[in-house]
Amino acid sequence: MAINHKDEFTGMRELTSFDTAHSAFGEFIIMRSSFTDTLTGFRQIEPESYPDQQVMIRLDAAKKLIRELQRRMDYIESGIEDINTKTRYHS
Repeated sequence: MAINHKDEFTGMRELTSFDTAHSAFGEFIIMRSSFTDTLTGFRQIEPESYPDQQVMIRLDAAKKLIRELQRRMDYIESGIEDINTKTRYHS
């Protein structure tokens, strides 16, 4: 398998805004989200345009997502890096 030395964040979608709605009866959340390219405004690179998205998240998956996001936020606030994520800039 070839090793990809490219930064994992180059050209990645960055969440810029979101809105939510829910159904108690259906036990799901609807999330509408907008994105921008992480390279927007960087070195005169033409960023990709990404369409807005709408996703449905079941209650059990939403709870798992919240737990995982909280865990990652705790790591960030504690200064703990994820050793499996490449965050270096490669020119």
